[in-house]
Amino acid sequence: MLADIRAAFAFLTILPTGSPSGRRRGWAIAFFPLVGLCIGALLVAIATHSPFDRDLSAFLILLVWVAITGGLHLDGFGDSCDGLLAAVAPEERRRIMRDPRAGMWAVAGTTLLLLGKWLAIRAAPAELLILAPVLGRWALVLAAYAFPAASEISLAAAFRDGLGRLQVITAALWLVILLTNVELLALAVGCSGFSLAFGWWAARRLGGGLSGDVYGAVCELTELLSLLALAALYG
Repeated sequence: MLADIRAAFAFLTILPTGSPSGRRRGWAIAFFPLVGLCIGALLVAIATHSPFDRDLSAFLILLVWVAITGGLHLDGFGDSCDGLLAAVAPEERRRIMRDPRAGMWAVAGTTLLLLGKWLAIRAAPAELLILAPVLGRWALVLAAYAFPAASEISLAAAFRDGLGRLQVITAALWLVILLTNVELLALAVGCSGFSLAFGWWAARRLGGGLSGDVYGAVCELTELLSLLALAALYG
């Protein structure tokens, strides 16, 4: 189990936790929400102890958030914007998403995403920021479990190897410990529904499956939606 936890942190963060586990990657995905929990705790600590005003504090939180993840999901979100929104055949969409160059949709989408996150962080209660990274990675797990990979030789396929109900239940437990009232439970259910709806739409756009880039998009968009909901409910 410790090797799987290390593998989850090694893949999702820039923390020096060593090389990923030699076991199938599907085992490590059960601990993705735990990684989100640790990231969220860091964000709460920054929000609580920041010497800056609300605007600068929100920028600092967002900066650390992007930096500690190495921009992994942000990169996937940008590639997904370019590919999923292109008016071409599914095979061409997959090719566009493999292209390392950023197109117009990637630039516009990433800019709007970061702006939305900054505004939502600014408005949301500091102690509830811990939820967004956990919900984002839970949505990723759910999408990976619910939909096949777009290609048998891909990052998405690698993380589905060994992923089963036990791993999904384990991932859900890291989320459940944070759901302290009905509003937060409803938020978690809504984020889960969004993950499945977006995954279904993206799978259709890509010809029947999801790619690793779409996993990143699911995570980023779920984080944004959860932040907006927290700002609306408690801001």
